Amino acid sequence: MESKLLFFCSDYKVGLTTALSEQVLELKKLSNIRLSCISSEKEMEHGLHDKLKEACIDMTVVPHLDVHSNFRGLVEAVDNVIKDKSITHVNVHNNWQLAIVAFIKYSRVLPRKFKIIYTIHGYRHNSFFKSCLAILVIGLALLLFADRVISMSSYVSKRFWFVSYKTDLVFYIMNKPEFNKLTNIIDPLPLRLVFPAQFRYGKNQQMLIRAVELYIKKTKDNTIKLYLPGDGVNLEECKSMVRSKGLCDNILFPGKLPHRKVIDLYEASNIALVASNVETYGRCIAEPFALGRCLITRKTGVALDIVKNGVNGLFFSTEIDLVNILEKLHQSPELLINIANNAFNDKYLFSANHVMNSYIAALGKA
Repeated sequence: MESKLLFFCSDYKVGLTTALSEQVLELKKLSNIRLSCISSEKEMEHGLHDKLKEACIDMTVVPHLDVHSNFRGLVEAVDNVIKDKSITHVNVHNNWQLAIVAFIKYSRVLPRKFKIIYTIHGYRHNSFFKSCLAILVIGLALLLFADRVISMSSYVSKRFWFVSYKTDLVFYIMNKPEFNKLTNIIDPLPLRLVFPAQFRYGKNQQMLIRAVELYIKKTKDNTIKLYLPGDGVNLEECKSMVRSKGLCDNILFPGKLPHRKVIDLYEASNIALVASNVETYGRCIAEPFALGRCLITRKTGVALDIVKNGVNGLFFSTEIDLVNILEKLHQSPELLINIANNAFNDKYLFSANHVMNSYIAALGKA
């Protein structure tokens, strides 16, 4: 039977997202699946709806799709799409969408025959107690209603181990021109470090600031620079910390940057740092890896799926670990270049072909 997929492209309060629209565009190019999409009227960046229309992708806009109200009205709207398009598979991306689709499928006297695929994007990981509750609630819903589960990283899959029997691993696509360069150009010295992130609990910019201070004291290398783009509740605390340590020439705060500027900053640097306690996926891990930077990261998110320690990236746990790694890279610039180039060669993991083959295989198991 021919697969007819209804793909939810909408995220809560955001509408059509960039990442999901990229996945849809590649799915259209690389598969024979009869694809239909559904989204709210909103879009993360201007022109995403038009981009899908230009690609002749069947798109239905349902106003207020991800606003948590008018449940019955949304059920009716989505149900009409499923019936009109003779949908065989539905891919949802959050709990609200799952509730709508599960109600359509199971509230009838005779359950509908379409399959439900749920893609896990997060689970309130910044709070231990909230994350435990979220894992239990989401996990129970997946046990009851999902025919197949897609996880973005093994880190997440392990948290939902009780649905591992129906879980597949699928990464994000990185198909923009900056990720498709044929050669990697990187200057190993002086050390230029970057960590784009919100300034909030769990991101640990303070650890990086202390590590730079210790590194300078240990090596006497005052040419090192750390860029910390982003904003958030801990920003002023971090700025004050840098001033008090006399590191204003070494640690810079560019502010919140658009994505293109973040990419430019990666390309102007040679090391990407990830100090987060938890990343459910972590574009801050995947993007510099695919760009051919030397990635130094905590053991979280997609890092566990792509990093071979000492080969195409480096793991650290504490600021002392990080200081020792930075000292080693400063003393052995060729090591930095080799690690960066190995990451660059492994960027196929995020290519459209690799990701779409994984996704299509997951659909086939539903």
